[in-house]
Amino acid sequence: MYLEINLNNVYSNNFFARTNQPLEVFRVIEKAANDEKVKGIILNIGSFSGERDYSWELRNALEKFKSGGKKICAFISNADMDVYCLASAADKIVMDELGTLSMLGYSMGRGYVRQTLEKLGIGVRELRYFEYKSAAETYTRDSMSDADRRQYSDYLDDIFNLTRDTLKTARNWTDEEFDIILNKDFIYSARDAKSRNLVDYVGRKIDVLYEVIKEMESEEIKHFVLYGDSASSLTGSRINYTLPKAGGLFSRPPVIAVIYADGQTDMQSGMAILSLSEKIRELADNKRVKAIVIRINSPGGSAEAADYFAEAVSYAKQNKPVVVSMGQVAASGGYWASMNASHIMATPYTITGSIGVIGSWFYDNGLYGRIGLSTDTILRGAHSDLMTGAFVPYRNLTQLEEERYKNYILDIYRIFIEKVAAGRGIEAEKVETVAQGRIFSGTKALEIGLIDSIGTLSDAMRMAQKLAEIPEDKTVLYRKYPEPSFFEKLVNRFPFAKILFKNKNSQTSTASLFTGLFLSDDISYRLEKNGQVMPILPLEFSLLRNR
Repeated sequence: MYLEINLNNVYSNNFFARTNQPLEVFRVIEKAANDEKVKGIILNIGSFSGERDYSWELRNALEKFKSGGKKICAFISNADMDVYCLASAADKIVMDELGTLSMLGYSMGRGYVRQTLEKLGIGVRELRYFEYKSAAETYTRDSMSDADRRQYSDYLDDIFNLTRDTLKTARNWTDEEFDIILNKDFIYSARDAKSRNLVDYVGRKIDVLYEVIKEMESEEIKHFVLYGDSASSLTGSRINYTLPKAGGLFSRPPVIAVIYADGQTDMQSGMAILSLSEKIRELADNKRVKAIVIRINSPGGSAEAADYFAEAVSYAKQNKPVVVSMGQVAASGGYWASMNASHIMATPYTITGSIGVIGSWFYDNGLYGRIGLSTDTILRGAHSDLMTGAFVPYRNLTQLEEERYKNYILDIYRIFIEKVAAGRGIEAEKVETVAQGRIFSGTKALEIGLIDSIGTLSDAMRMAQKLAEIPEDKTVLYRKYPEPSFFEKLVNRFPFAKILFKNKNSQTSTASLFTGLFLSDDISYRLEKNGQVMPILPLEFSLLRNR
């Protein structure tokens, strides 16, 4: 039989429908690799979209599947360079006859709102003392600083070169051929893509795929099985290919806990570290749990929250292995949260590092006058009016206040450096050489010692099993935390609901309600944290969180 893995991002009318979880997809591929009945995989990614880290992990799993002598056929429709790179793991690529292949390459950019804020009458003061810590540039500049351009360029080189080399190897292209494909022609119809050897067949549905599989496999195909959505299936199979349940009535297999930590490093919002760190400590004390794997996707946020998380990891590590698997972004506070793990693993595409902190000060610079607001205060304390204002403070910082902020920021930065040095077992002086807020790719982070290895979430699971000294052939039960609540499912399906239904633990102010109605979560978050010193990345990196 052939297994169709349908990874298309299909909206389901069933509110309670299960979506494809990355860990489950990887385990399905691993099961198929060891299943003698499965002769090959049909990879249905006609409308797949996912971040580069996830696509790389999928491709890695498919390469391991192929290493056992089995075949893969991929189906694409509207594909960009990342989806095409994933498809290139296949022996044959089929493209929908009306599909489009866009080979545009990679770029990184930032948006700037300095002039917008000036027009609104909002002033911003950048409290920045480290070369590459550029989170506040969004509000204070109109273009990239030299330091930002350098760090983005280096990161882009790392990931672009990896993708280029992967495609050249997979499709047997020369440097010249790749250059023409990318820089000259760049967009392809299905027929054009086939004539240029970018794909192998043009067609749709099972009639084409069946012919391709017959060419790849000499023996007769008995039937197809399916993992994923049946409505958008290529094969039309109704036979689900599922993972076996670990353990039975009288068996209690060892447990590896898988914790998903996604969003800002914040106590109650984002990663919800207050409850998540307690869960880590609880799992650390659970004797049946033999290891903990933490999947981190975070652009940072609160230093206090990141440290709470890091302390919980340290506590757990005293009792059992804790392996961190970094997703698309685990930098600044996201790296702070990761640094005490027994083993840190990232993908080559992971954005990590950014060891540094920064502050921003938003204040009234004409806004209140334009909307008819005025402020009158009576002070008891020279700085007691520092936070006075309806939406933003009504005044700028004084020179003395900024000097105090500088001292505070430098203190937090030194703490960050010292904690990284202790967590990674390296000298603080060495950490300083790769700090100053600079981001790195996973590949570069491995070279400089910020992580321990390059690998997928599945690799992290295997590492945890190895460190826990669980035999490879032993059945292991994986338990995921936290399970989404009904409210979280509602918000994911209906984003506007987050405005109507506030978390009972959150404090709703006039400013937060205003920003929640008109601005994105991330901008609202940063305005609500006005004046706080944070290990956090620019807004653009917040948008890269995917799981």
